[in-house]
Amino acid sequence: MKQSMKVVVVVVLAVLAAGSAFAANSLQSGSKSISVGMGDSIFSDTAVPQVGFMFNNIVTINGKINFSKGLAMIAGFGVQQDGGDANSMYIGLNAGVRKYLKTDDMAPFVEGKLAYANVSSKAGAVDLVKESFLDLSVLLGVECFLAKQLSLEGSMGLGFGQIAADKVKDSYFGTRTTGVRANFYF
Repeated sequence: MKQSMKVVVVVVLAVLAAGSAFAANSLQSGSKSISVGMGDSIFSDTAVPQVGFMFNNIVTINGKINFSKGLAMIAGFGVQQDGGDANSMYIGLNAGVRKYLKTDDMAPFVEGKLAYANVSSKAGAVDLVKESFLDLSVLLGVECFLAKQLSLEGSMGLGFGQIAADKVKDSYFGTRTTGVRANFYF
């Protein structure tokens, strides 16, 4: 897993170094994309570290529709179910709006995103983890096109959220990353 992340980082750095030497991009009004990514930091900053360890590497799938050349709406989900001694279930939903600052082949953007996740884990009839998260983030990132219909992106920013676990509620504020995502336009 660590080797694949190193490869992704090298590719992203190569894209950033190359600038806009690539083909035209798909950031046109009406274009749509599906993206997959991993490494969202919502769980790594929570009060329950074992939850972050269990669920931080879940791949989320997003859909994006560009309403104009520089404005897009994003919605997505992630799901994971584990069996064995401790049955666990993760369900996550997110929605947001993205504003591109430039629509070149290296397109910086600002994004506002609302995410909800529900995590539960049981061993027999005993609840090990039962939590829900509501997170509001403002992100700054860049989407780099490798070809007209393929791009890689990464972003970071600030997030505010609330965790509800059994009888405990916690609020948090901190930095966010959304890892690396690959976008496929059609």
